[in-house]
Amino acid sequence: MTTSIPGLRHELKFVATGMGLSEVLTFVKRHPSAFVETYPHRVVNNLYIDSPDCGDYFDHVNGVANRSKTRIRWYGGPVGVIKHPTLERKLKRGAVSGKASHRLPEFNMSVESIKTPIKKAIRDAQLPDLLRLALQCREPSLYNRYRRHYFVSADRRFRLTVDSDLNFAGVQPRFFPLPVTATVIIELKFTPENIEAAALVTNAMPFRITRFSKYVAGLGQL
Repeated sequence: MTTSIPGLRHELKFVATGMGLSEVLTFVKRHPSAFVETYPHRVVNNLYIDSPDCGDYFDHVNGVANRSKTRIRWYGGPVGVIKHPTLERKLKRGAVSGKASHRLPEFNMSVESIKTPIKKAIRDAQLPDLLRLALQCREPSLYNRYRRHYFVSADRRFRLTVDSDLNFAGVQPRFFPLPVTATVIIELKFTPENIEAAALVTNAMPFRITRFSKYVAGLGQL
């Protein structure tokens, strides 16, 4: 049931084909919804964990309506002492999605050692029993890194993020980088009660709504 999803919201994604980051940011700041930056831009790191047969990946590729995606997120550098990491479980139920977040203890990660510190951090974390059980058969599958800009509309009903400098790396058996992509991704987020008003926001976008998953895009390169 959708009522059981934490942080229920719609997420619409746009790919800024043919436009660079500076052009996209200029457009966002001139949008009729009067978007303003809410935080300084920062680098986001994601380490996805999936089943050995990449079940989450194939659920997304096959368009399964009820699916999930699990990742560990942190900010700053990709290796070394990872401070304030968060385990995020994204849940998709048809047109809406939500996210359950759980703090992990800090861990030390290197390009040669990924699986062991992740398993220890999960083992030492305070997690719900059902989640801990679900994670037992999962292992690191993809690393993803990008720069994110954060915006909110003047009426504060819509949040918008702009992601650039997408960087992927395989993680088995060690880190190996993949080519950086110049794609700029815009994501509009809003609660279900604002779905009608969202049309006014999207109609003023010069981009087409599309399905885009960083996890799918990165794992597809592998």
